[in-house]
Amino acid sequence: MRYTGVEHNIINNYQESIHGKGLLKSGLTVTATCTDCHTAHGVLPISSPESSVNPKNVPATCGRCHHGIEQQFEASVHSTAELKPGQKLPVCNDCHSSHTIRRADSEGFKLTIMTQCGRCHEEIAKTYFDTYHGKVSQLGYTKTAKCYDCHGAHDIQKVTDPRSHLSRENVVQTCQKCHVNATRQFAGYLTHATHHDPQKYPFLFYTFWGMTTLLVVTFVMSGVHTALWLPRALQMRRKRKEGEAKKPGPDSSKET
Repeated sequence: MRYTGVEHNIINNYQESIHGKGLLKSGLTVTATCTDCHTAHGVLPISSPESSVNPKNVPATCGRCHHGIEQQFEASVHSTAELKPGQKLPVCNDCHSSHTIRRADSEGFKLTIMTQCGRCHEEIAKTYFDTYHGKVSQLGYTKTAKCYDCHGAHDIQKVTDPRSHLSRENVVQTCQKCHVNATRQFAGYLTHATHHDPQKYPFLFYTFWGMTTLLVVTFVMSGVHTALWLPRALQMRRKRKEGEAKKPGPDSSKET
């Protein structure tokens, strides 16, 4: 069966990935190669449930080398162990890609991870980009909090779970990773607060639109006042010039 996927420069992409560079530039022979992921003689299309790169099997395939991370992932909310029919959960290649895997500490990875998370969590991603953290991230600043800084990377749990990085027991320590003097009150910051949601954040919603309305009304009234006053101001200026033109000059008395 011939390959019918959308990715075409697979070999070149692999050579520039962290696995390819480890093999070709560092001589790391234990790094992943084609057969480690696709197997040698039992290669099957990704759509096959038995394929080593089928989404449900990807964590186990990557776990052959990254066993500790696989264990964390399988205990997280993204675990595919109990995947329901029709349900889609992210696996390794959804965040790290397949053949263009980069170091997780590289600036390129840090700046794109919010978009990766946003493919599933679209509304939450929008609220993130409304916050200070999100806005400076969009400006290219990588040292501000991203999704994984707060929620974790491979060990994400529900906020109500005591194991979660954002549970009441752990949230202060999570904030202290960046803000060393963070307190319980500081950790009460509404991370995804948005003025677009009147149900969840009514105070922000009505404050934002109240101030926006006040600003718009102020500018409209100022504009109307200026527009109404302008003809009068021009008329006064014209009369003043006419009056100055009619005044006798300083030498007119001598001539008479």
